[in-house]
Amino acid sequence: MSSELSDMEKRPLGETALPYALIAPAVLVSLAIAVIPLLYALWLSFQDWYLLRNPQPVWGGLINYTALFADGALWRAFWRTWIWTLGTVAVEIAIALPLALLLNRDTPVAKAASALILLPWVMPFIVLGYGWRFLLDSEVGAAHAFLQTIGIAGNSSVLNDPNLALWVIIFISGWKGMPFMVLALLAALKSIPSELNEAAAMDGAGPWARFVSITLPSIQNTMLVIGLVLGILAFYSFDLTWIMTRGGPQDATTILGISMYKAVFTDLRPAYAAAISVVMMLVLAVAALLSLRLRRRM
Repeated sequence: MSSELSDMEKRPLGETALPYALIAPAVLVSLAIAVIPLLYALWLSFQDWYLLRNPQPVWGGLINYTALFADGALWRAFWRTWIWTLGTVAVEIAIALPLALLLNRDTPVAKAASALILLPWVMPFIVLGYGWRFLLDSEVGAAHAFLQTIGIAGNSSVLNDPNLALWVIIFISGWKGMPFMVLALLAALKSIPSELNEAAAMDGAGPWARFVSITLPSIQNTMLVIGLVLGILAFYSFDLTWIMTRGGPQDATTILGISMYKAVFTDLRPAYAAAISVVMMLVLAVAALLSLRLRRRM
């Protein structure tokens, strides 16, 4: 080790700095894309900028944050966003875990299904949203006819029902993100030594006992990390809910992404939207830290 360090010390400065110089443009571009918008949003959140009154932002201090914490509709959207996020991740796990266990079997059907399972993930949100809107249409939708048969839907689409619309879109959102979870769990399942299951079977452990004592502990870290990633994507999401319901009916599907969009394009208050984005980032950072601390204890 000491000889390697001495060799590095003897190298010319240009040769030592070359690798850093080569990656510097990519690092600078990445920092610019990530950091500059974040700093601008933070600065903008302290401005008073109502486009119909102020053509340019003026310093407002904590005016946006004071309004934010006093906004009852925004608080309802905040809690609705957590229901949306946790529900989406729960659906992803509930669908992905049994699928990953089935695809873990070495059969031709499993190999073909592994490729087809990616279709929801690669499908653009606009195609997905309008496709499901057509399926849930009260006049021609096949999904609506099925839901009507089992007694969930009435004559009107479930997307027009304030009690059902959010849960329906949560299921669609979970179905959309499910393939990523499936592939991650499948990779974790492949890494489990087959000798463990064979030894447990020889000791008389049944399938359920092997799943609880061997399979689940082996994939729980993967499930938590991928669930955290997909949860972050769901928390910041906007497109699927906007395409399907525009936040309705009666604001039943209005989540923070839609509240932020309306603050800019409907209420013409970009500084208020920036304050919402900053609070979302802080809340999500705390949730991510707590999740990672939970992972270390597992």
